[in-house]
Amino acid sequence: MINIESLLLLQDQNASAELLDKLSSDEDHFVRARVAAHINTSAETLTQMAKDESHIVREFVAEHLSTPVETLIALSEDELIVSWVAGNPNTPLPILDKLSNSEDEFVRISISVNPNITIRILEKLSKDVDENVRAAVAKSPKTPRAILSILHKDPNEAVREVALENPNTPK
Repeated sequence: MINIESLLLLQDQNASAELLDKLSSDEDHFVRARVAAHINTSAETLTQMAKDESHIVREFVAEHLSTPVETLIALSEDELIVSWVAGNPNTPLPILDKLSNSEDEFVRISISVNPNITIRILEKLSKDVDENVRAAVAKSPKTPRAILSILHKDPNEAVREVALENPNTPK
């Protein structure tokens, strides 16, 4: 049964790290997911929650900006949530580079929109077999004009349209 009192406490943006740590072991995975998503959850609590049985809780841990790098590296091995790790701007570049070879297009899409992606990875993903990955590259504000010029002529119409919408695309 959902603990309504706990959920109400979690709506407070000023909830303390101590309260969040206490709620991180609640029996309800919805409560734990809300803790993992809360802005005030400590790095220590997030590290503990990275081992949660619920993949939903682990997704929020992987996405959280306070999740320590070591925890993100460990979570990058979790097939159920690796796409969330790929989108976290704190994920180290060597992990992003490794994940750019993933067979899962959602992982490659998440990397494409990571604000810390390198031009080298963007270039590689701009040639991806999956048009959704190429479209994500075309949408990225970090994609350089040279790559956008190529994506502007992509065989897939949706990729071309997204490339045209990018303000960096040469006219």
